[in-house]
Amino acid sequence: MPFSIPNVPTPAQIRQARMDAGLTQRACAERFGYSLTGWQKKEDAGLSGRSLSVGEWELLLLLAGQHPNFALQRNTK
Repeated sequence: MPFSIPNVPTPAQIRQARMDAGLTQRACAERFGYSLTGWQKKEDAGLSGRSLSVGEWELLLLLAGQHPNFALQRNTK
């Protein structure tokens, strides 16, 4: 049975996955279509913290090489 991905990642999981992907907060904000402040709120464990959608979380896991079921492959074309 495939590993289940949590639907709501914690701010610490989001931050760790971003860092494992080698991305800055600014780069993640741009890639996911958020302002820098909007992205920072996703990594904030306080009351203003907001999580990623399931699709965003799965993409971040793919970029970090942590998705339990799939892996990205660089296009050689």
